[in-house]
Amino acid sequence: MTKTPQEALTRQLCDSVDGLQKQVEKVEFWALALTGFTQPVPDYDPETSAVARYIKSGRPPRKRRRRRTANPAGDNPKPASA
Repeated sequence: MTKTPQEALTRQLCDSVDGLQKQVEKVEFWALALTGFTQPVPDYDPETSAVARYIKSGRPPRKRRRRRTANPAGDNPKPASA
């Protein structure tokens, strides 16, 4: 199907406008993302943080213990290829 020059220009103009709209959406997205970096960082208050409810006040958190291995230290474990 042959197109007239006017139809070809119209199609090219529509494609250009679609591409421009996509670029504008990207610019708006990144501009919105960058506005978050312009806000000051809020002050940290350990008593009102989300972690505070898991830690008793006035008491340091418990130390985590390491898990014991299945084989005692004196045993020679088999290599993975055996």
